[in-house]
Amino acid sequence: MQDSNVREMIGVQGLRLQRGTLKDEALSVVRSALLSGEMKPGRIYSANSLAAQLGVSNSPVREAMMELAAKGLLEVVRNRGFRVVEMNDADRQEVYDLRMMIEVPAVVKVAGKGLTDEQQATVRRLAQATLDAAHPDRLPEYLDADQAFHMGIVGLLGNRRLNGIVENLRDQSRVRGSYHLAERGVLRQSAEEHLPIVEALVAGDAERLQALMVEHLDYARP
Repeated sequence: MQDSNVREMIGVQGLRLQRGTLKDEALSVVRSALLSGEMKPGRIYSANSLAAQLGVSNSPVREAMMELAAKGLLEVVRNRGFRVVEMNDADRQEVYDLRMMIEVPAVVKVAGKGLTDEQQATVRRLAQATLDAAHPDRLPEYLDADQAFHMGIVGLLGNRRLNGIVENLRDQSRVRGSYHLAERGVLRQSAEEHLPIVEALVAGDAERLQALMVEHLDYARP
């Protein structure tokens, strides 16, 4: 079992979970480690070990990891813990295809509805936040800002089930270290691509927006 890897790889030193939100905060910690690549595909992690590190009981941590397993990010290994899902090229192609079929049209639909001045200001602010965080040593912060930007746009449709589907697909495609954007030196480029996306969205230019989104998501292709 890889218990020692949990202590070594998940940066939770000094973290104190707040009463009443233990499971949600544990979920945030583990999800961040998954998406940043701190938790490695194929390796097994112990809920008990992480709970001890966080200074909480096993129950909220295990519940959080079970939720991530239900979303396809972890898988239960009986009597051992949770293994980070290893996605092969076929798996990644399926997720990529679904994002093309669901996420891109959702964003285009937002453009068709039109944005209020307040909504325009919000998406511009979210885009700027990704630029501010686009540094290799701030990858977890960038991932949160990037997710907030994209989900902020999809969320304008007001479809809760759609939000859940898109969020899950994005997480599944990013579980292998967010496409290694920092390692490939394209983190800043990815953030800068948000700016023309915002302009096309605000202008209601559906055709350009679709092309920009397809290009933006190209690094998620297997």
